[in-house]
Amino acid sequence: MSPPVETHYGVLGLGPRASFEQIERAYRHAAGLYEGDALATYSLLDDEERQAARARVEEAYAVLKDPLRRFEYDRQLGLDSEAAPSYAPPTPAVAAATSRAPAVALPEPVTGADLKRFRESRGIALREIATASKVGVRYFEYIEADRRDVLPAPVYLRGFLQEYARVVGLDPRRTAESYLARLASAR
Repeated sequence: MSPPVETHYGVLGLGPRASFEQIERAYRHAAGLYEGDALATYSLLDDEERQAARARVEEAYAVLKDPLRRFEYDRQLGLDSEAAPSYAPPTPAVAAATSRAPAVALPEPVTGADLKRFRESRGIALREIATASKVGVRYFEYIEADRRDVLPAPVYLRGFLQEYARVVGLDPRRTAESYLARLASAR
């Protein structure tokens, strides 16, 4: 009889209802345990064992952080509705937009209207972006409307723009930089 196979949830010390934030925290903790100089495992594991454990942590994280891969993995595990994760599977539009397709770069400077046109051309609702990114839908409405008076601080705005761009299939870094540069030059 072969030993039981540990699930990705078990590797990170989580249950199947773990939120994405809990997965992030568990990953950082587990990855730190298997660093080359980590005191917790330095004397317990040799280098080969530590590298193998670290590889299991990386694989678990890669699957569980991606909503589409996680949904498929949970289905393979046969999780029923009682044990189902506390997230909704991605809608087809978000799943298509977040696939491995190359990111698009909009002509600069990027405006809220440009973002809205691109999003609508992909058939993605703001609610879908908010769900995928865990950012409130009203911030995306403010971004698309170029509502400078209610936009968050630039450090937060950059992250919101990058999440928006990632979900709709735009280049996150270029989109955020272009939008923020336009805002800064208009002051």
